[in-house]
Amino acid sequence: MHESHTPSAALCPHFGTCGGCQSQDVAYPDQLARKAHALSELFGFCWPDPIPVEPSPVLWHYRNKVDPAFGGKHYDEPPPKGFARETVLGFNPRGRWFGPIEIRECHIGPEGLAALLTGVGEWRRTMGYRHFDTRSGSGFLRVLLVRDAKRTGQRMVVLVTADGELDAAGFVECVQAVYPSDSIQHAVFRGRAQIAAADELRVLHGAPEITEELEVPDDGAAAPRRLSLRISPFSFFQTNTLAAEKLYAVIRRWTKRAAPATLYDLYGGMGSIAFACADLVGEVHSVENVPEASEDGRHNARANDIGNVVFHTRKVEDYLRDLVSEQGAFPEDAAVVVDPPRAGMHPKALRRLLELAPRRVLYVSCKPAMLAREMPAFLETCDVSGMSAVDMFPHTPHVELVVQFERR
Repeated sequence: MHESHTPSAALCPHFGTCGGCQSQDVAYPDQLARKAHALSELFGFCWPDPIPVEPSPVLWHYRNKVDPAFGGKHYDEPPPKGFARETVLGFNPRGRWFGPIEIRECHIGPEGLAALLTGVGEWRRTMGYRHFDTRSGSGFLRVLLVRDAKRTGQRMVVLVTADGELDAAGFVECVQAVYPSDSIQHAVFRGRAQIAAADELRVLHGAPEITEELEVPDDGAAAPRRLSLRISPFSFFQTNTLAAEKLYAVIRRWTKRAAPATLYDLYGGMGSIAFACADLVGEVHSVENVPEASEDGRHNARANDIGNVVFHTRKVEDYLRDLVSEQGAFPEDAAVVVDPPRAGMHPKALRRLLELAPRRVLYVSCKPAMLAREMPAFLETCDVSGMSAVDMFPHTPHVELVVQFERR
């Protein structure tokens, strides 16, 4: 462990109202025990053994990405009709998906985030900008996306707005004064949802991407497997960099034991899992629907001199549909890694994956409750041969679960 255990009292003044943390007041060993118990409750019907939870190497300021939103201040008493709610920048409160609370401190976000939020708030008030209202479609400011590379120290700040005139020079000056960054960008998003996305994107300062480095432990090797990864604003990358290295070590050990000729990496993002295991297999097929992530992956393959990873920019369900029609089943010497978003696998993707009858599957789930719903489909043709977890999200109820399946 890089840090001492959590104190018995929460550090953050927003604890109890902010939806980001629910367990800051619980000692860290007890947090791990609770997560292990919750997993056993979920999966006891198919895996009776205890499920070990690997601790995070870092407990505070572990997040490499946050995306606080601009919104109308929530009032305990409903304001009168036509009242202009004050614009605040922060995170949604516990149990509510709208009306963010203004955040002055964050002990799991990147270091320096509090100064950035304060500085951007002051800049907003000076300019008189209003938050975007998802119901009326009026307003300007939407989301502040912040990415923080833990090993290289590079930072990225992306301001997401609706259409309108931005004080770009003032925004850059504001950010550089309180949170010096290697990439500052402006994204215009025209959808109604209050999310970090872009229809248009322009660089205001620095480069369009940042670079992170990974050190994946390799059992029996003198040194870890080192990777350099370019990260674009909206490419997926695991939130906790140092815990992700532990996760990739688990995947690497499984790949060594499975010894496949071909590895299929479904929901592959920018290819970090593919790169962690590429030297162990003949070829990797990484399937990812986000074009920016696939392009980062291709760049990263060249940067790391990895020539056996093929990127497919497609929906997983469509890619698997074509595999079903073209070859009917996975080769016997193939293995599959599945790392879907929190919503789990698309039903068509799950059905087609099992139709292709993979001999071995490693399922990485950031929302085990969703995987529990999918388990009956897997258990029709597969046995569970192992379960473990990595705590990617200290002080929250979330955990990253890794399940090994083998075809009967």
